Amino acid sequence: MNPRNTFRRKIYYLAAIAVLLVPLFWLSQPATSGTAASPGSPGGLLARLREQHKISQAHLGEIDPTSVTIKLATVGLRGVAANILANKAEDYKMKKDWNNFGATLVQLTKLQPHYINIWSNQAWNLAYNCSVEFDDYRDRYRWVKKGIEFLEDGIRYNALEPKLYRDMGWTISQKIGKADEHKLFRKLFKEDDDYHDRFNRPEPLRDNWLVGKWWYEQGVDMVDTKGAVMAGRGPLLFRSDAPMCQMNYAEAIEKEGTFDEVAKSAWQEASELWRRYGMEELPTSLQRKDAPNEPVTIRLGELELADQMVADLLARLEAMQPGLREEIVREKKSRLSESQREALDVPPEKRTGHQHQLAQEAAEQTAVSHNEVARRIKGPDRQKALDLADEIADRELIATFIRRYRNIVNFEYWEKRARIEQGQDIIDARKNIFKGDQAFGDGLLTDARDYYVAGMNHWRTVLDANPELVSDITLGEYLVEVIERYRRILNQLDDPFPEPFILQDVWDAQQQTRGGAAALPPAEPQEAPEHE
Repeated sequence: MNPRNTFRRKIYYLAAIAVLLVPLFWLSQPATSGTAASPGSPGGLLARLREQHKISQAHLGEIDPTSVTIKLATVGLRGVAANILANKAEDYKMKKDWNNFGATLVQLTKLQPHYINIWSNQAWNLAYNCSVEFDDYRDRYRWVKKGIEFLEDGIRYNALEPKLYRDMGWTISQKIGKADEHKLFRKLFKEDDDYHDRFNRPEPLRDNWLVGKWWYEQGVDMVDTKGAVMAGRGPLLFRSDAPMCQMNYAEAIEKEGTFDEVAKSAWQEASELWRRYGMEELPTSLQRKDAPNEPVTIRLGELELADQMVADLLARLEAMQPGLREEIVREKKSRLSESQREALDVPPEKRTGHQHQLAQEAAEQTAVSHNEVARRIKGPDRQKALDLADEIADRELIATFIRRYRNIVNFEYWEKRARIEQGQDIIDARKNIFKGDQAFGDGLLTDARDYYVAGMNHWRTVLDANPELVSDITLGEYLVEVIERYRRILNQLDDPFPEPFILQDVWDAQQQTRGGAAALPPAEPQEAPEHE
């Protein structure tokens, strides 16, 4: 190789590097803060773009010099190092080496402080997986709290990430409020001054459900006011979390013996939050015709309005040529086969399998769409009828989506539940059953029986006013447990089981739901039948 050519090539390379330093400096120059002597600089193109889109580290959250140093030290191997640390953390967890496990998690977050899944997954790991490894409930609570503190660190680094706020709300509300040891956890959480004092939280607001609700609301506020994006959970569920926490709070305090005005106020707040949730605009998978890239939005609380709009539009269409739809149905029925017409004449409960199939086919063949009706209208109103038919179809589709989304969150049930639970009869019913359980636990059987009788009388009043609750599964399971405990009280008192029983319809409905009716057994134990 010619030495002169080699030297010339090196000169070219050095010159190219020097030239490339200019655009590199223009692109990556960091921003500087202004001082009294210098106005500062917005930085290069990349720094300005990060500032414009609010993805600079200062916008994401707290800046940690240690984290920045570690990231620089690993150059292009940060992903490899993160995988190694994640595997080490899992290995330490399997070995129950909790000190090294915690230290490794800290290293992992220093390496990737803005990778949300690390904070989310490892907080779950601490609160759910590690906590169950301990026998003492205080140790389990301590590890749940470690998961909460881990999420707090994540929020400091990622202040505009609503997923972490949602994870915080879930851990505080669900892990503490639904765990097997939830009674103990709830008590420890309320008494945890170290945690609550940081937020200047008064004692009445220290309930885990209320604190969880607060965190959920912070996440929603991030989306509504600061333009944050909630990834991995749609608005339908994301916005239901805070109202559901209030529902769970109201339910929890009644289970613990708080009733009357406090319970009523809690359910009133739950009802109001659920009403507001029903008025939130929620995007759907439908696309707007006037803006194909924009979703159609719905409100869960506007189902009646949507149905009324469909009914009004349909009445206008039918009024253009009264009786036309029925005429089209008759024409289609005349084209049915004899066996299909016979199947339609048989009551549904008496049809054979083949007749059900024939009736279904006949129903499909005689169905009349709104567009069919509009096409049969003649004269100057025809185009108006076609437009009206299209609008009816669109409105029906929106109503269908409202129903579908309401079913996902059980909207109607919780709306009705929050309203009914405010009534004095249901509060008195739960209060008397609670006092009956206390008396039963203290061995005061007569008092327990009397409280149960009073409570079931109140339940009868509630059920008579809301007959749909008789077949409600959630309430039914609770009342079946009440009936069984009442029967045990009567057994110990040697009292006969009352006939007719005041909640017999609830018992029958729940037994049918479970697969077959069963009579309430008598209070007095019977001898086993003799077998030959």
